[in-house]
Amino acid sequence: MDTSSGLDRSSDSLGGRGRSRGTGRGRRDNVLRLTTSQCWSLVEGSSVGRLAVIGVDGMPDIFPVNYAVHGGAVYIRSAPGSKLLATTVHPVGALEIDGEDPTSHWSVVLRGAAESVETDSEIRAAGIRTLVSLSPTAKYNYLRVTPVSISRRKFAKRVRTRDAAQSEIPKVPAAGSEPASPENPPETPRRGASRARQPVSIAHYPPL
Repeated sequence: MDTSSGLDRSSDSLGGRGRSRGTGRGRRDNVLRLTTSQCWSLVEGSSVGRLAVIGVDGMPDIFPVNYAVHGGAVYIRSAPGSKLLATTVHPVGALEIDGEDPTSHWSVVLRGAAESVETDSEIRAAGIRTLVSLSPTAKYNYLRVTPVSISRRKFAKRVRTRDAAQSEIPKVPAAGSEPASPENPPETPRRGASRARQPVSIAHYPPL
């Protein structure tokens, strides 16, 4: 079990296609360490993620995908193209899913083998044929991501107080005034001088 303190992200290795039980860790630096079972619950509660693969040219690529969870694996529908070709040449991938609730943000990353599914029995059992894709492109190919490790993090949302928000509002100088600077220092009122603006005298003339 590895922990990356620099990313505030914990990672567990998964033996085969089963789910490890995981252990609770509590909070550290406002980051909640989730168990593996909690991670799978979050993944099963969503249906959209990002599949990262190694392209045919050796460069990384990433695709938004709809997915379904079955038997400790994630199933994805795909049209013929770069995603399917990439997983044929490099049958590995990482699936990232994230979301939020009223009090926190969370992210889960599954890494493992990414392979085409060919048997009708597995396709039917996974229910991938009934998965509705957000993309209008016809998708009659199926991929299975079998995770060997899972990393995750969840952290509380930052709440901005009214005082903090007010302190971020820039102070605008009054019209006609110049900002203070070494060349233009603020005027210092004379001792005993009234701070109130003195009335302007009105010109008057004697009657004719």
